[in-house]
Amino acid sequence: MNDDQRPDPDALLAQMQQADAAAKSGKLFIFLGMCPGVGKTYAMLQTARQRVIEGVDVLAGIIETHGRFETAALLEGMTVLPRKQLEHRGFTLEEFDIDAVLAQRPQLVLVDELAHTNAPGSRHAKRYQDVLEIIDAGIDVYTTLNVQHIDSQVDIVRQVSGVAITETVPDSILDVAHEIQLIDLSVEKLLERMADGKVYLGERAELAVSNFFKEGNLTALRELALRFTAEQVDRDLEDIRRLKRVSSPWKTNARLMVGVGPSPYAESLIRWTRRAATRLNCPWIVVWVEGSRVLTPVEQDRLTRSLGLARKLGGEVVSVTGENITEALLQVARERNVSQVVVGKPDNPSLWKKSLADQLILGSGDIDVCVVRPLAATDKARNLTPLQETVPESIIGEYSWALVTVFSIASVCWGLVSITGYMFVALVFLLAVVLAALRFSRGPVMLMATLSALCWNFFFIPPQYTFYINKAEDWIMFGMFFIVAISMGSLTSRLRMREIAERRRLRQTDALLRVTQSAALAAEPEKGLAEALRTINELLNADTALVVREQDRSLPKAAHRASSFHPSPKEWGVVAWSYENKQCAGRFTDTLPESAATWFPLQTATSNMGVLGVQMPREARLDFTTRQTIEAFALQLALVLEKEHFIQAVSHAEVLAQSEKLHRTLLDSVSHELKTPLAVIHAALEGMNDMRSPYIAEINTASQRLQRVVDNLLQMTRLESEVLQPNLGWCDLRDVIAAARQAAGDVLSMHPVNVWIPDHLPLVKLDHTLLAQALANILHNAAVYTPQEATIEITASLHAQRLRLTIRDHGPGLPLGEEQRVFEKFYRAKGSPAGGTGLGLAIARGFIQAQGGDITARNHPEGGAEFVIEVERVFQLVPTAPPAAEPTS
Repeated sequence: MNDDQRPDPDALLAQMQQADAAAKSGKLFIFLGMCPGVGKTYAMLQTARQRVIEGVDVLAGIIETHGRFETAALLEGMTVLPRKQLEHRGFTLEEFDIDAVLAQRPQLVLVDELAHTNAPGSRHAKRYQDVLEIIDAGIDVYTTLNVQHIDSQVDIVRQVSGVAITETVPDSILDVAHEIQLIDLSVEKLLERMADGKVYLGERAELAVSNFFKEGNLTALRELALRFTAEQVDRDLEDIRRLKRVSSPWKTNARLMVGVGPSPYAESLIRWTRRAATRLNCPWIVVWVEGSRVLTPVEQDRLTRSLGLARKLGGEVVSVTGENITEALLQVARERNVSQVVVGKPDNPSLWKKSLADQLILGSGDIDVCVVRPLAATDKARNLTPLQETVPESIIGEYSWALVTVFSIASVCWGLVSITGYMFVALVFLLAVVLAALRFSRGPVMLMATLSALCWNFFFIPPQYTFYINKAEDWIMFGMFFIVAISMGSLTSRLRMREIAERRRLRQTDALLRVTQSAALAAEPEKGLAEALRTINELLNADTALVVREQDRSLPKAAHRASSFHPSPKEWGVVAWSYENKQCAGRFTDTLPESAATWFPLQTATSNMGVLGVQMPREARLDFTTRQTIEAFALQLALVLEKEHFIQAVSHAEVLAQSEKLHRTLLDSVSHELKTPLAVIHAALEGMNDMRSPYIAEINTASQRLQRVVDNLLQMTRLESEVLQPNLGWCDLRDVIAAARQAAGDVLSMHPVNVWIPDHLPLVKLDHTLLAQALANILHNAAVYTPQEATIEITASLHAQRLRLTIRDHGPGLPLGEEQRVFEKFYRAKGSPAGGTGLGLAIARGFIQAQGGDITARNHPEGGAEFVIEVERVFQLVPTAPPAAEPTS
C-alpha cells in the first residue's frame, strides 16, 4: 500500500472512538425547517406513527400542536407524557419532564421545539440539554428545529430579517445528530397556510405576516435552510469517503483562528468562523490575549459570554498573555499551524494608527488573513440587561490625591521660585508625576501631568498669571515638559499595571503549585487535601467542598471533612448530576443554575474521581480567567486522587499476587505430598482379600474422595501454571461421554443419565482426556447437588461450525444471582453437602477454555441447573439435513 492509500492512524482512532460512543448512546433525528408552519411537527409525528406500527416503544414527550387539529389527530393512540408542573412567582408553568422519560426508558421519545428555553427551576436552562442527556442514556430522540435558531446562523438571520433571535442551539448538537431531515415548503404554499389560519390564529397571524413572514424573508430563510442542509450532506459524504479510504478531491488541511476580546463584535466573529470551519470541515481556534489592563465588569461579562459561546459551538479556546495583540495572535497562529486568521473590519479606521487587521496583514507572512464585517451584539438580542457600572471609591480617591498633590507642589514652590527659579519647579512637578504613576492608575496620572503642565505655565513661567509664553526656549521647555510628563506617566502606569497583572498570574501559579504540592507530596493524604482546599479558598475568597468517590465508584453520603461548606440535600442532586455526566453544573452554568455553588467534575483521562464545589459570594462573577483557574485546580486534585487510587490498587495487586503465589505453592506441595501415601493406601486395599468388610469399604470410599481432591489440586496447578497444552485429535463424542461417566465414580450410579446425541454427529477435533474430565466434574457436581434418582440429561447439538453440549439436572438449581460464581475457585454455595473443595467447576471451565470453548451456567425455566458447553470449528464435516436423535441411557 503506497503512502497516498495508507489510512491516517489518528483518523482511524477517531472513527473507532466515534463509533464506540455512537453505539452506547441513543440516536438523534432532527426535522429541520426554514421557519414555523412548514410541517416539521406533522412530519415528525407521521414518522413516529410508522415506528409504532413497527413495534417500537414510542413516547410523546412534549408536542406543541398550536391549536392545529390535523397535528393533534396524529397523537391519537400514542403514549403522551404528562407535563411537569413548576411554580414560579405565583404562576404554574408546564415543562417537559425529563426525569419521567429517564424512568420509563422508552425506545424513542418525541421532543418538539429543540431551541425552547426551559422555565426557571428546571434541571437545564435549555431543552436541547435535556435532549443530550436523554440520548446519553441510550434513548433515541425525534425533535424539530428551525434554521434561524442555529447559533452560527443568528447573525445572518438578523441581517436578512432584522429580527433578533433569542432562543438558539449550538451547532455542536447538529454534529451528534444521526439524521437531519429537511422539511421544505415553497414560500407561496406557506403564505397560503398562513392565510388559512394553519400556522397562527387571529391577531398573531396578522402580526407575523406584517413582520417576520414577509416573502423576502421567507425566501432568504428557505435558501439558508437548503444551503445548511447541503453542507451537512457534503460533510457526511466526506466522512463516508474517508471511511472507505477513497481520496477526497476536496480534502483540506485548513485550520482557522479568530482573536476575540471584550468587544460587542466578538460573538459575531465567532459565529462567522464556525460557519467557515463547517464549510471547510476543519478545526478552529478562538484566542483571547490577556493584557495588563483590568477589564470592567461589563467587559468581563461580555468576554465570558463570548468564550462560552466559542466552547458551546465546538471551538478550542486558547488564552495567552501579552501587550502586543498582533504579535501574540501571530505567535499562536504559527505555533498551532493556522492557515487562516479571521479578524473584524474596523469601524472608523484611523489615519495615523494602523488597525489590528492592517497589522495582522503586514506581519502574517504565509498565513491568510480574512477580514469580515461583524455585527455588534445587542442586549436585546441576548436577552440581557446591561450592567450598571459604578465608579469605585479607589478611583475617586486617586483623582482627589492628584488634585491635592498638584495644589500642594504649587503652593510650596511658589515660595521658593525666587530662589530656585521656575525650571526647578518643572523638575519637581515631573518627579511628582513619575512617583504618582507608581501608585495611581492611568487616568489620575494623565490628569496630574496635564494640570502640572498648565499650573507651571500659568503660575511660574513669565509672564505669570497667563498662558502666554513670550520666549522661544520657554515654549520648547513647556512642550518638552508636557510630552515627558505625559510619556513618563503613561509608561510608568503601564509598567505598574503590567506588574499587577504579573503578580496576579504569579499568585494563581503559586496557588496551583501549592495545591499540587500539598495534595501530592503530603505524608498523609487527608491533611494534604485539607491544605489544598485551604489554599483554593484563600485565592478565590470562596468556600469549597470536595466530594471523593468511593471504591465502588459511587458517591459518599457526605463531603470531605476538610470542606469549608457542606452541600444541602437539594445540592446533592447537582453533585450527582455533575459526577454522572462529567460536566460542570450549578451556579454560573446552564444546568441547575439556581444552585448555591458551582460544581466541577474531577475528571482525568481515565476516570472521574469526584466533584469539586465552589461557593462564591453572591455578588461575585465567575469570569473566564477564574473558571480556568478552578478547572486547573480540579484537574490537579483529580490527578492526585487518581495517583492515590493507583497506589492502593498496586499495593492490593501486590498483596494478591503474593497470596496467589503462596496459594499455588501450598497447593502444589500438599497435592504432591498426598499423592504418594494415597498410592500406597490404594495398593494396600487392592491387596486385601476381605473387601466385603464395612471398614475396608469405608476406607476405600474415603480414599477415593481424597484422590479426587488431590487430582483437582493437581489439575488446578496445571491450569494456573499455564503449562496445559491440549492434545487435539478426532474423537467420538459418545466415547468421551462414556469416559466421563466412568470418571465421575460411584456417586453417579444413583442417578439415571439420559444422553441425546444426533446420529449424524461427526467426529470432533478435541482433547479426549480434557473434555472427558470436564464433563466428569460437571456430572459429579450434578449428582452431589441433586436428590437420588433425579435424572441427569446430556444433549449434543450442531450449530453451524459449533458444538453445543448441554448438561441439565433436576435438582434445586443454582442460587439466584450467583450463576457465574460457581466457576470461581473454592466457591461453595450455602447449604452445600459436606466434602468437596469447590474446584471441580473451575477446572471444568479451564479445560474447556484451553480448547477454545466456553461454558456457562443458568437455571432451567422448568427447574434444575443447566450447564452449556460451546466449542467452535471442531467438526470434520457439516451435514445438511440432520435426522432426529434418539435418547440413550
